[in-house]
Amino acid sequence: MPITPQFHVYHDGAVQFIDARVSEPISFAHVGDLHLPPHPPDKWPPQYRSAIDWWNTAFRYPHQALPKLLDDICAHDVDFVFFGGDIFDYYHPETVQLVIDMCKDRDLPAYFQIGNHDWEDEYIRYVTHECDYEVRAARGKQLMQQWDMPGLYYSFERNGVRFVALDTPYIQLDNDYAGVFDTAQTDWFVDQLAYDGPIVVFHHVPFNRPTLEHRLRAVWEGLVASIREDDNGRRVLAAIEGCPNVLSTFTAHHHFRSEDPLGLAFQFMTAPGFEGQWRYVKIANTMPPKSLRIPGRPVAELEA
Repeated sequence: MPITPQFHVYHDGAVQFIDARVSEPISFAHVGDLHLPPHPPDKWPPQYRSAIDWWNTAFRYPHQALPKLLDDICAHDVDFVFFGGDIFDYYHPETVQLVIDMCKDRDLPAYFQIGNHDWEDEYIRYVTHECDYEVRAARGKQLMQQWDMPGLYYSFERNGVRFVALDTPYIQLDNDYAGVFDTAQTDWFVDQLAYDGPIVVFHHVPFNRPTLEHRLRAVWEGLVASIREDDNGRRVLAAIEGCPNVLSTFTAHHHFRSEDPLGLAFQFMTAPGFEGQWRYVKIANTMPPKSLRIPGRPVAELEA
């Protein structure tokens, strides 16, 4: 019978899961929402320079945060980093390669997931803000090739854990925005959960949760901007909530940190990478330490 895991969340958002089925510990970093513009700035097209500069300033110059973030991740000796979408403010092949090279220079294995901005061109990003499926398909193929991804959604296994990366195209829906799943991906995902071992799921756009909705509406002026609650969205959510092997899901998109119940698991939203934020995650069969910063426990040495 599958074992329902336990976990411990630290003050900085780090998480350690306890699962007896994991014989060798595995750890990873979850990074989202770096929003890197083309680099260097002389690559910025003149007609979009003002818009790019506005976002670059609003995001506190993410190219300055990136090397420090990667060095911090390496200092934690993780097995890999998972980039959970919106790593780029819009698609620029040289900047995509820059991130790949920076990870290789640090011997840091990396996996990627497309967000709602990574594939966009300048016109979509700064003018229309609409999902152009033809552009997304074309740029998706380029990103799959650069990132060595087998598909826009895919899975991989390490140390007995299955990691599932979902694809959430982001569309305007009535007076809101929503991430969507088509039927093919939904069927594929349900099959992935038949795995007889621990499962971790990545999805850039989060599910709306009762503990989260009021914050989403406050941040986005009344919008929720989460996974669409249509037949496929409900199927994916029900599959996650009903699967005892799912340890958790990891998401980003909204630029703040949150931990919210998701059936037997939790949905962990990671704070934005442009602020230098990332989430450390470890899965092991041992109890988590009191602190990730210092070994042992605080013990008072009283006089006899």
